[in-house]
Amino acid sequence: MTVQQTPLANAIRCAAAWNDQVLALGGRLLQSWQWGELKRRYGWIPVRLSSGADDPPRWVAQVLVRPTGPLSIAYIPRGPLAQPGSRPDPAFARALDQLARRRRAIAIIAEPEDDAGAALLAGLPGWRPCPVRLQPARTIRVRVDADDATLLARMKPKTRYNTRLAMRRGVRVQLGGLELLAPFYRLLQETAERDGFGIHSAGYHADILRLFGDDAVIVLAEYEGEPAAAALIVRFGPEAIYLAGASATAHQRHMPSYLVQFTAMQWARARGCQVYDLWGIPASDEPPDEADDEHRNVRAGLWGVYRFKLGLGGEVVRYPAPVERVYLPPLVWLWRRLRPLERADA
Repeated sequence: MTVQQTPLANAIRCAAAWNDQVLALGGRLLQSWQWGELKRRYGWIPVRLSSGADDPPRWVAQVLVRPTGPLSIAYIPRGPLAQPGSRPDPAFARALDQLARRRRAIAIIAEPEDDAGAALLAGLPGWRPCPVRLQPARTIRVRVDADDATLLARMKPKTRYNTRLAMRRGVRVQLGGLELLAPFYRLLQETAERDGFGIHSAGYHADILRLFGDDAVIVLAEYEGEPAAAALIVRFGPEAIYLAGASATAHQRHMPSYLVQFTAMQWARARGCQVYDLWGIPASDEPPDEADDEHRNVRAGLWGVYRFKLGLGGEVVRYPAPVERVYLPPLVWLWRRLRPLERADA
C-alpha cells in the first residue's frame, strides 16, 4: 500500500531534512528552514542550495531573494556553510550564478558563518569584499550547559549582583508564547521610542512564535504586577538566540532585564542547548564618539547594549567579512544610493 504524503507532511519532512544538513555543517538560525519561511512572509523568496547526495553535504546555502520590479537582489545570511578545510569551489559559484540568472539578480551578498564557508568563495573570479554588512560583525555566546551557581559565577560581579537584586526585590518572571505577545510588544515599543531604534510589527514577532513553536519563548518579568522587562528567545539546534529585548523605564531600578536574561539561560539549558547567543555587539571594543570618559556606557549604537551583554559572561565571536558578486554594477550603485538594503534580520 502506498501512503500519500500531504503537503503539510511533505513540508515538515523537507524542513527536517534541510535543518539536519545545516546543523551538520555548524549552521545556525538564519540558515534554518523556519527562518527562510519567516522571511518569505515579508517579501523574500528562500532558495535552498545543497551539494547533493553527500552525507553530510560538502556545502549548503539558504539564499534569500528580494524581488524589486523585474529584478532582484540575493543575500546569504550567515552562509554559505561548508565542511571544515573547504577550498574555493567553482561548482558552488556556478550554482549561484545560475540562480542569479533565473532570478535576474543584480548582485548576491554573502555573510559567511565561519572560515569554512568563506573559503568556498575566496578568490573566485567576480567575488570581492562587500562594503556593507547586514548582520552584526560580532556576537557574544554564553555557555549554558552548567548549573545555576556556575552561570551566576561566570557573570561579571555587577551583573551577578543585579540579577540577585531583582530576585530580592520581588521581580517575578513567566514564560509563554502568543499570550504574552501584547505586553512584550508594548515594552518593545517603549524601548524603541526611548532608545531610538526601529522595530518590526507585532505580527512579525507573532510569526516567529508560530513558526518556531515550542522552540520560541517570551520571557516576561513583572514588578508588582506590571510588565517590567521582556525578551524573545528562539532555539535552533544546540543554541538559543536572544532576538529582541525590552524594558519599562519606570522599573529599571529593580533590574528586571538581568533576571530575564538569567531565566532565558535556564530555559535554553532545559531545552538541551549548550550555548546562548546574545546576537549582536559593536564591531569594535572602542566606544562611540558620543561616549566620553565620564559616560562610557552611553546608549549610542550598540554600545550600551554591549556593556550589558558583556556582563553575562560569554565569549566574543567575530564573523568573516561579507563578500559579493555584482552582476549589474550601475544598478547596484543606484540601489545602494536610493534604496539601501533592508536588514535581512531586522
